[in-house]
Formats: sequence, structure tokens, C-alpha cells
Amino acid sequence: MNRYQFEDLISEYIENELSLSKRKEFEAYLEENPDEMKLVESVRSNMSQMKVIPKVKASSDFNDRLFNRIQTNRAQLDRPIPSQRTYFGFSPIHASLMTGLVIATVFVSMQLFSPEDGGLPLQTQNFANESLPTLSNPSLQKVNHPQPDFVKVDEDSVMEDQKSKPNQDFSKKMHFVNEND
Repeated sequence: MNRYQFEDLISEYIENELSLSKRKEFEAYLEENPDEMKLVESVRSNMSQMKVIPKVKASSDFNDRLFNRIQTNRAQLDRPIPSQRTYFGFSPIHASLMTGLVIATVFVSMQLFSPEDGGLPLQTQNFANESLPTLSNPSLQKVNHPQPDFVKVDEDSVMEDQKSKPNQDFSKKMHFVNEND
């Protein structure tokens, strides 16, 4: 016998409803597990207390009166309480928070997508006119970048005096993005 079978048979054992073989098996389990006797005594005391409790009898029209009372309360609950007003399904405080959130979203989107920039975000505006190599445009895939010109220095550049360096003009080698003016 395992614990679950033992627990199922406790009430039948207390009321002497077990067969002789089941009763012997139950008592053998109790001898092997003496701590389970506390459980049997607990169930026995609960059963005796349940027998002492007086029975309550309801009147014959109890169900009808209960049903009428439920219907009356349901009608009262369906009416809105003035303090529970809502705006589009939101309580007043939640409606004001949602309005603030919508206004903040509109303001931020106006800052990010301004009309004078052509409606593009600032990050993508800088690269909108450049041709980038793609798989569909193979002519742009092989781009030959010119090698940078390195100034040959005979001496250590750290030791060189700044005044003795010739000023070089890099204005023809510099290209600015969006230089349309």
C-alpha cells in the first residue's frame, strides 16, 4: 500500500467500512509508518466535530428570493457610477497621461522629420545623393580609390620644427557632402 491509497482509506477505516483484508493491510501500513497515526487522529477529530455541528435548513422560497436579489443587484451594477466616468475608455487621469504622450510623440516626430530637410531623417539625408555599390549595379562595385599621398620625411617628424614645414594647400583634395552652393 502506498501513501495515496492509505489516505483514500482513512475515513472508511474510522467508520469500520473496510473489509477484513483491507483493514489488516491498513493497520500494517500504520505499523510501518507510525507518523501517519497523527493524520488518522486528525481526520477522526474533524469527522466527530462535523457530526456535532447543527444542520441549517433553508426556507422553501430561499432560491426564489436569492434569484430576485441577484437580479436587483445586477441592475444596480449596470448603471455607471458618476465617479467612474471615462473618456474613450480611459479614466480621467489615464486620458490626460495618454494625451501628454501623444503630444510628446508629435513634437519629437516634428523635430526628427522637419519639412525643410525634405522629409528625410537627418542621418539618412547626408547619404541620399551618394551612389553606393549594390548587386544590381555592378559598375559601382569595382571602385578604384586613389592611394593617399604620403609626405616623405627624412628626419623624425616629432623632432621637426613646425615653422620649417611648408604650408600645403589641400583645398582641391577636399570634398564636402551637400556642397551645392
